[in-house]
Amino acid sequence: MDIQSSRELLSQLKFCVFDLETTGGNQKTDSIIEIGLVRIENLQIVDKRNYLIKPDVKIPEFIQKLTTIREEDVKDAPQIEEVIQEILTFMDDCILVAHNVSFDVPFFNSVLQRLNLPTLTNRSMCTNLMTKYLIPNLLNTNLNFMSRIFEIGHKKAHRALDDAMACAQLLQTYMGIFIEKGITKVNHLYYPRNKYELDRSHFKKGEHNIDEILERISRPRCAYLFTLKGPKGIILSSIPCTPGDNVKAQKQLAFIKQQLTKDNWEMASVRLFGNFTEALMHFTGIYPRVETHHRGEIIQFLTELHCQKSGLSKKGKNMSEEQLIAWNEQNVGDFLVTTHLVPDQMIVVPVLAFSPKNLLIFRYPGHQKKLLQFMNSRADKLLSMRNKSLLMQGPLREFYFDYLEQCLQSDQSGVILFKKNIPQKDPEKFFETLNDFLAKNPNAHRYPKQYI
Repeated sequence: MDIQSSRELLSQLKFCVFDLETTGGNQKTDSIIEIGLVRIENLQIVDKRNYLIKPDVKIPEFIQKLTTIREEDVKDAPQIEEVIQEILTFMDDCILVAHNVSFDVPFFNSVLQRLNLPTLTNRSMCTNLMTKYLIPNLLNTNLNFMSRIFEIGHKKAHRALDDAMACAQLLQTYMGIFIEKGITKVNHLYYPRNKYELDRSHFKKGEHNIDEILERISRPRCAYLFTLKGPKGIILSSIPCTPGDNVKAQKQLAFIKQQLTKDNWEMASVRLFGNFTEALMHFTGIYPRVETHHRGEIIQFLTELHCQKSGLSKKGKNMSEEQLIAWNEQNVGDFLVTTHLVPDQMIVVPVLAFSPKNLLIFRYPGHQKKLLQFMNSRADKLLSMRNKSLLMQGPLREFYFDYLEQCLQSDQSGVILFKKNIPQKDPEKFFETLNDFLAKNPNAHRYPKQYI
């Protein structure tokens, strides 16, 4: 389905976005103190309402602080039974939308039951749940954060109409994304998993020409992993790539074009990452499944593109596992920290267990304690790795350590390496170093507002 058909499909829908402020979360004993409603038709906001409600119980002090709604603000407000029919008329037969619909709809239904009125039969959607489907690995999905990263005006959090307006604008943003990604069924709005993620896109052979695929790949200004699959999901080729309009980026696109031209492929996939190192990490999980005769040319291309020969490749071939681990401890470090695709998020992974299975995604600075706990717990496990084989072998391992040496030589590589004793002995110094690293390597991807 083309963009115009997708737009016509969603334009037929009517939404009522609403938000409740209540005296608490208990449906039996708490009351609504404010309800905000926003109506969307033809993908546009067409009406809005706000009601302050006089509750049956006193407003707890912490709720007054949270919402800024005081007892005196609602003393002359109508009780819920006085405005309930007006609210139901506004909702009509719309799809009901909230940022936490599992709270708002049941609470509202409990009020209807108390008033001996029929409960809602409208279909409902949750923008919070939708966010988790569309933006994988997002650690913070609250409405404030989503408003910030999508540049939605949201000044009064925990006030019903302001929250409902922010939620409505987030819904409009998501509708635009569904349209651009060619939604074909309304049901996909409710179950968008594995189809509309903003960090990835899939191209079936015959549905997209090579120039269109290359143009789509080059749009986002962030690193990505390109993967080519053949019949029965066989991985024909894969390559982690850096962003930009420079010579390196053009060489990557030329390499991808070559793969698209010569291989009997069925599906081309692109997934976005925070930087080349994160893309490389996910590449290491795919590499063993790449067809054997393609592995050599991929590693050769990556080495020529990213590594000025440091000599470690030659050393690495002759080192035993124990010698290589000892060399790494002395010259490289035990942990690698890098920025994540999502704003305010970072990644840490043990250098010798460089794999998506072993990473921790954390918010910074909010998760400082969690980061230290992860690094301290993994530090002990690193000692036991001396008698185990590294996860990477052969040419891939040689390229990896060559790449790490390049990272050590640049303070703008997007990567910082730590020895395990530094966070343990002096956490304050560790975080000072991390802050300095972030100042030199800011997250400038504008994801998820810019997506593939």
